[in-house]
Amino acid sequence: MTATSQSLRPLPRAGVLAAAGAVVLVAWQLLWDATDFLPSPAQTVATAAELLAEPATYEDLGATLRRLVLGLAMGYAAALVVALLMQISPWCNRFFRPSVYVTITSPSMVVALLCLMVFGLAEFGVCMSVAIVIFPFVVVSLDEGVKALNPGLTEMSRIYGFTPLDHIRHLALPEMAPFLFSAFRNVHALGWKIVVIAELFSQQVGVGAEYKRAYGYFALDRLLVWTLFFIVMITTVEYLILRPFERRVFRWRGTATARRRDRPKTAAATP
Repeated sequence: MTATSQSLRPLPRAGVLAAAGAVVLVAWQLLWDATDFLPSPAQTVATAAELLAEPATYEDLGATLRRLVLGLAMGYAAALVVALLMQISPWCNRFFRPSVYVTITSPSMVVALLCLMVFGLAEFGVCMSVAIVIFPFVVVSLDEGVKALNPGLTEMSRIYGFTPLDHIRHLALPEMAPFLFSAFRNVHALGWKIVVIAELFSQQVGVGAEYKRAYGYFALDRLLVWTLFFIVMITTVEYLILRPFERRVFRWRGTATARRRDRPKTAAATP
């Protein structure tokens, strides 16, 4: 391989991200003094260090994460039940489909405000905001997954005397796993946004509450730092929890692909 071809190889993802971050920091350092409101990078770093030294910061992050987990669990569980009922019963399909359509087309902020007014400004109202907003998106994804189930495998399980639990565990869940993970990945990102909006209007503890305080004092450095904390928390959950878990669940795909790759070689070696 020549030196020119080596230099044209694509950079690793970490290198691209580091280069993009460096460009942003350089531009920030060069331009912040030309505005009346943008804080300097040094001031922002000092604010971040100050917040990281305060125990209240971790209480805010933990409160937001707790509300998100509860809201996602409530909405996802309700959507799973409704998707199965819509597939089993035509009456349930006609009953739930209009509500799914209305909820999926309603503005998320309006849904959050209505939940806070109906369920109160306590933490339960925030969790319900997340649950109701993500509910229709999960129903739509899981409804497609249920429709994609192979009727031949269902008939096979009936012939071989599978119990309902065995059918769900060995056939239905593996077939629906891509739809289950896809639905959760989509609403996971949406849920973070909704929980912050609901906290902004109702809570005294949480990332949304800190956004509100930073805006009230026009403290742009704190707003930037809390935005960075928020992004780091989302990225940590995505790359350290969700993606490794998804790779573990679908690790059989890599084994199956490797076996298919090896088959022609084995056949060619056989006289």
